[in-house]
Amino acid sequence: EHLAAIPVDGVWSPEGSGVQYRKMGEKTFALMFMYNHPECEVHHERYRELMSACGYEVQEGDGVQKITPPLDPMERMQQEFEMKQEQARGWLCPSCEYPLANCELDERTDVFVETIDAELTGGDSTEIEIWSCNISCTQCGEEIRMNPDDYHLLAGDEYYMRWRVDDSHQFMALTRGQMKEMQDAGVLNGEVLGSVYEDKKVPPWMWGIYAIKRNLTKSEEDE
Repeated sequence: EHLAAIPVDGVWSPEGSGVQYRKMGEKTFALMFMYNHPECEVHHERYRELMSACGYEVQEGDGVQKITPPLDPMERMQQEFEMKQEQARGWLCPSCEYPLANCELDERTDVFVETIDAELTGGDSTEIEIWSCNISCTQCGEEIRMNPDDYHLLAGDEYYMRWRVDDSHQFMALTRGQMKEMQDAGVLNGEVLGSVYEDKKVPPWMWGIYAIKRNLTKSEEDE
């Protein structure tokens, strides 16, 4: 079901695998990128067997990009994140194929879906809230439900770390630099968000952050 849900020309990059595939046709994937490391080659062999068992052909051409992974784990994570961001810029509206990167990404709506019990490594479980970030296609108006992590890749930190309380107000997270500057100027007047604000659920990625409340009325936007 997961492989079938990926659109043609869509990219699949399993987390932490160091490999990346593009869906070339309804039943065909192609290896596009792989870190030059034995572990990644093992991952690729396993994914190829998995896709083959699901009825998909996996192509391996001469154009496969092989990159030596950085020694620093943090640098490697940053490199992988930037690669995924580059992929996200090519995502299209499923109805009209308008580039999602050109949509009004700051006009998103965060929707709580459900709470599930997630199993932890030690056998225990914990409750996790599932949310979606909904945007509208600028071209055809279709509402597009996105996984929050995918929205983050598409929109970046600036838009991701915001939460619209209602039609007139929004919370915006501050960086340490912004907090320092505002504190030095004597105008720091934000607050730390919890899981609930004025009887409204707060998205998990905004929990525990220091944010300021902004007025979104037309008069302030004009200013």
